[in-house]
Amino acid sequence: MSIILPNPIQPLSEQAFHKLDYAIMALAFEVHNLWGRFYDEQIYQNELKQRCLDSGLEVESELEIKLTHKNYSKSLFIDLLINGCVYELKTIKSIQEQQRIQTLDYLFATDTRHGKIINFRPASVEHEFISTTLDNKCRKQIKIQDKRWRDCSDQASKLKNLMLDLLDDWGAFFDTHLYEEALIHLFGGEQEVIRPVDIKNETRLLGHQKFNTLSKSEFFIITAARNNISQHETHLKRLLSHTPFKHPQWINLNHSEIQFTTLEK
Repeated sequence: MSIILPNPIQPLSEQAFHKLDYAIMALAFEVHNLWGRFYDEQIYQNELKQRCLDSGLEVESELEIKLTHKNYSKSLFIDLLINGCVYELKTIKSIQEQQRIQTLDYLFATDTRHGKIINFRPASVEHEFISTTLDNKCRKQIKIQDKRWRDCSDQASKLKNLMLDLLDDWGAFFDTHLYEEALIHLFGGEQEVIRPVDIKNETRLLGHQKFNTLSKSEFFIITAARNNISQHETHLKRLLSHTPFKHPQWINLNHSEIQFTTLEK
């Protein structure tokens, strides 16, 4: 199996989730009112877990989910799984896009629809409902655009095939860094792939930047551009112009549309 769960999880309807969430948020507000806002995340996690258990809810903490592909394995850990629903606890200034993406990854991995981020650091508890309509079957219904792709090398061909295999195994919509990390591993690991490269303005060396290299002339990049894709391409070409590479192999995950593009110097 490509996504390994300790036990099957039955998704709740949105109505059932909100009913459950009403009770959980009452407990979260109790914790915040009694304990204040300056403890570490683990303290709030332990206290909220115990209060949920005392209320008769089923709770698992630090639930491990494994994403696997060939000889690659990545563990994801959900803070609290309460009655089969994902709850992510934070102690940060404010909830940002990074936390929303992370929680969506957990929904995709558990094949559930609804979750919650609870942030205990602000003066008032901050919380966001995270939801998706995408199940595993939907996430595997992808459309490939590869008219602008060229197999410039055996490595480029391998990259495309490995990415297609990953999408077939995991589905689309996960955060790009999960696919990137898997590809780097399958190409031999960071020591074989990630290289510091000279960045020059004509002959003047400006410094070094790390790239995911396929060969001396190629590197690869994975993005999730949804809008202004042409602007994304413009900036990639500007990046390319100050490197020794001839072309990047660009994979863009635009929802269910997967775009494979070879850019030229």
